[in-house]
Amino acid sequence: MMRNSALAAALLAAVPHAAFAETVAQPEAAPLSAETRARSFDVLLRRIDHYVDPAKKPKIVAALSQARERLLAMPSEAAFLVETNKLLISVSGDKHLTLFRKGPLPPAADRPETNFGIARAAIDQDRIGHLVLDGFSNHPDSRAAIDKAMADVASARALIIDLRANGGGGEVSFRRLLGHLFPAATELTAIEWRQCAPPPADRPDACTHAAPRRERRFTDQPSSPAFAERPVYVLVSRASFSAAEALAFELQAHRRGVVIGERTPGGGNPAVGMDLESELIVVMPIGRMVPARGGVWEGKGVIPDIEAPALEAPATALALARLKPSTPPAQP
Repeated sequence: MMRNSALAAALLAAVPHAAFAETVAQPEAAPLSAETRARSFDVLLRRIDHYVDPAKKPKIVAALSQARERLLAMPSEAAFLVETNKLLISVSGDKHLTLFRKGPLPPAADRPETNFGIARAAIDQDRIGHLVLDGFSNHPDSRAAIDKAMADVASARALIIDLRANGGGGEVSFRRLLGHLFPAATELTAIEWRQCAPPPADRPDACTHAAPRRERRFTDQPSSPAFAERPVYVLVSRASFSAAEALAFELQAHRRGVVIGERTPGGGNPAVGMDLESELIVVMPIGRMVPARGGVWEGKGVIPDIEAPALEAPATALALARLKPSTPPAQP
């Protein structure tokens, strides 16, 4: 799903929670000038008007304002982004609220050459299916890519979905995959969007609070779901973020899959990308997840059904999958 903003970006942010890592700057691009950084910083202060929790705005703006001189004096663009993001996350507690620099290419999961984030779809000698997803895609063609991947594992007696390196992404492949894992259209966690009412005439850059709008969401059901009833195991880690957490949460909340691995970081607020009138973008959370069942994972993370170090999670899932009786897939 997309939302209107200065620049639209994937709903369940494709930018990983470690967006403050040294890789945020585009090394092949010319560094931003000091003037551009300063202008972008001042636009960021205005963009905080849109943050999902208006009560946090004064604290975030105050912290940014107090640190302005220090941050703008950073010796490099990368250092500026790293330190600004550390401050944003520490003050807001929201791992989505981060800056990054626009690159020449769309997110990896939105590109055909990455197979839209699908790294592997295969069945092993024990007839266990393995689906490895490095990200979720918002590209319309990712729906067909998910269909193909699920067809490749459709004859397995159990399916292991590996999200340990999945930093999130878009709704198209996310909902389509869930559609293959349920026998009929299933309601997912709703989103309560913060609405920005028309601003006052004397402050055109402001966003005033309006009643939130709730959006109901459902799985994207194919005509013949590939894996609607057989056992599903989901592998997660401390690097599984945003949409990856959402998928683990939905399968766990509906008792459709067993989640194995490490507690996830807790990035649950849907976000969009807003430009800072430069090459810089802020990932701005503008919504809250409202689960139909279970609690939220924002700030808390998804707690696995079976906790295990990330490197040991595949072996744990395989052992469980091999214990399940072998049942043939349902005939279409």
